[in-house]
Amino acid sequence: MPDGVAPRHRVLVVDDDLDTRTMTADALGDRYHVATAATVAEALACAAAERPAAIVVDLMLAGESGWDLIRSLREDAALRAVPVVVLSATPATEPPTGIGPWAAYLTKPCPMGRLREVLAALLA
Repeated sequence: MPDGVAPRHRVLVVDDDLDTRTMTADALGDRYHVATAATVAEALACAAAERPAAIVVDLMLAGESGWDLIRSLREDAALRAVPVVVLSATPATEPPTGIGPWAAYLTKPCPMGRLREVLAALLA
């Protein structure tokens, strides 16, 4: 990497809707190395392999929920400190018992500029 150019952080985007996943990844791709996943299983495998600096997750996934993903991340010693940004159509509520806090909660539809601002602040 050339001098003076900061390395780009890895961000994992988890959403079961292909259009939303693609739009979010495209909006972040100029600033971050973006990986995507559609399911909790895919997200956990990707997080273990890629070690993202942050994870953006929808709560309403097919099969298991985003809450299940967050719970699994918090139970994994290698991943528990990774900040999670919830990006969901579900209004913010208290997380279910046993799930640690999220770094930010954004409600869809969310301007992608706002998501970029939140990630920039988290990863500064």
